[in-house]
Amino acid sequence: MIRTLARRFAAPSQTGRRTFACSAAQGYQSRLAQFYHNTLRDDLTILTYVPPAVRAQRDAADAARVQASKGTSTDGAPNPNRKHRVKVHRAKTPKSTAHNAPCLKSVYVHIRCREAINDKNHILSAMTALQVITGKRAELIKAKTDVATWKLRKGMPIAAKVELRGEEMFEFLDKLFEIVLPRMKEYGGMPMSAGDGNGNFTIGFDESVIGLFPEMEMAYDMFPLVNGFIVNIATSATRNPPARLLLSGLGLPFLHERKPESEAYML
Repeated sequence: MIRTLARRFAAPSQTGRRTFACSAAQGYQSRLAQFYHNTLRDDLTILTYVPPAVRAQRDAADAARVQASKGTSTDGAPNPNRKHRVKVHRAKTPKSTAHNAPCLKSVYVHIRCREAINDKNHILSAMTALQVITGKRAELIKAKTDVATWKLRKGMPIAAKVELRGEEMFEFLDKLFEIVLPRMKEYGGMPMSAGDGNGNFTIGFDESVIGLFPEMEMAYDMFPLVNGFIVNIATSATRNPPARLLLSGLGLPFLHERKPESEAYML
C-alpha cells in the first residue's frame, strides 16, 4: 500500500530517479488565514455591500470634491475662496460582489534608529530584532537627504524594514493581535479616526512592546539597544469603514467614543 501511494505521488526527475512532488507545507495555513477564508470573508461580503444607487452618490460626491480641490466649482466658475490646490486621490467604490471582499494586501514593519547616526552598529540591533519578531530578513534603509539638525548625511543607515505578504503576514498579525496587544496594560484600542481614508492603517509602538513577542522574551537582554517599531497595514478596501470591519474581525480592537450621559439612551 505504501509503495503504491509513493508511486502515485512521485514524479520522474532528470536523473531518472523518482522524487516526491508534493509536500505537507504547501497546504499549510495559519489560524488567522483559515479564519478569514472560511468565516470572515463571507461576513464581510454581506456587511460591506453597497447598493448601486449609494455607490453612484459616493462617486459623484468624490468627483465634486476633486473638482473643488482644483480651485473651480462644479459649474466651471473659479472658486475665490480656494487659494491653494489640494490633491485628492480617492478610488471609486468597486461593485460589491463575493470576489472583492476586503482583504489584507501587505504589512510593513519598520524601525527607525536615530542612534545609528553616531554609531552604525546600533542599526544591527534593529535589523536583528525585526528578523526575530517577523521571521524574515530585514532590509536596510539609508537616508535620502541631509538633515543638519540631526547631523544626518545622505547615504547613512537610519532605519530597517520588513515587508510581509501571504502566510507570513497572517502569522505576524496573529501574534500581534492575540499575544502582544493583550499583554499591554494601557492599550485601549485604535481610535475610530485612524486611517488614511483609503483603507490603510498605521500603528506605532514604543520600545517596551517589542519585548512582549514570544520570540523576544528569552533573548531580550541580548540586545544592546531596543527601539520602538511601526506597523503599516495595507488592505484592498478603498475606504476606512470596510477596512475597520476587516481589522476588527481579525482581532484589532478599536476605541469607540462614549456618548454623553444625556445622549446615552437616545436612539
